[in-house]
Amino acid sequence: MTNSLNGPRQPGRSDLSVRAGESFGAWLERVRRVAVIDPELADSERRRMAAQDQQRREAARQSAQRAAVALRWLLGSLTALVVTALLYFLTGLTGWIAAVCAIASVASGAAYVLAAQQQRSAIAMAAPAPDLRQAVLLTELDETCRELLEREQRAIAEVISSDIYTDREQALLADEATLRWNEWQLAVTLRTLTVRRAQHDAIPVLGNQTAGVLDGHQQHLTATENAVAVHVAEVESLAERVKREELQRRDQENAIKAAQLDGSYQDLGAGLAAVELAIGDIRSLTEKISPPDVAESS
Repeated sequence: MTNSLNGPRQPGRSDLSVRAGESFGAWLERVRRVAVIDPELADSERRRMAAQDQQRREAARQSAQRAAVALRWLLGSLTALVVTALLYFLTGLTGWIAAVCAIASVASGAAYVLAAQQQRSAIAMAAPAPDLRQAVLLTELDETCRELLEREQRAIAEVISSDIYTDREQALLADEATLRWNEWQLAVTLRTLTVRRAQHDAIPVLGNQTAGVLDGHQQHLTATENAVAVHVAEVESLAERVKREELQRRDQENAIKAAQLDGSYQDLGAGLAAVELAIGDIRSLTEKISPPDVAESS
């Protein structure tokens, strides 16, 4: 990270490198919080980390085999050392045999410790920090450009997290690849726009000639920013359309679930008819028990 005099340290390009033991998914999630990366870099890192993981597993397997061999030699040497030591004290066996066994035990123990350490250690394949052609840090953009990029990123997140891709993994991968490529192109353009705008603002206007040149530059800056804004609006429109499609799909699914209950509501209708018949029976009983009053003759 780089130091900032006005706040916490800001992420630098070196922070985009893969950390020891970090998975591809964890690396990608962490990096995308602070930068936009070239999709080709993501693909190359996926392949590199997969190869590194394969080498790590192979190294661990070989180290485990060496540790097992060293352990067998250690156990054998210790056993021989104990036996020769007993024979030395009981029968006066020559001491050099015990000394040889002791040396063999020490050597086997050292070999076992070394193999165990190699088994626990991970293969560190240092990945270079992405350069300007591979990543755009959010801190490299001015406020206006950063807001535009963040709007696009929010829209992309809404699209790729939508339920419309349920059971459509291939479609999701294809659409996300298109969106990520457009996000990268937009980020590169916004970084260039930030640099050119800073250069433009740094030139003092000393007269009409300078003002005329700067006005031409401003037209390019404005046209580029307007085009970027249209691009962002299109992605946001896509996100809104995906939301509507998602809502329509849910509505259809709920309608199907509700339609599956039609039979139970027909049963309820039959029950209603029975209740209405029962009401008639009750009214008949009421009339029998309480006959209507006979009108008095005048």
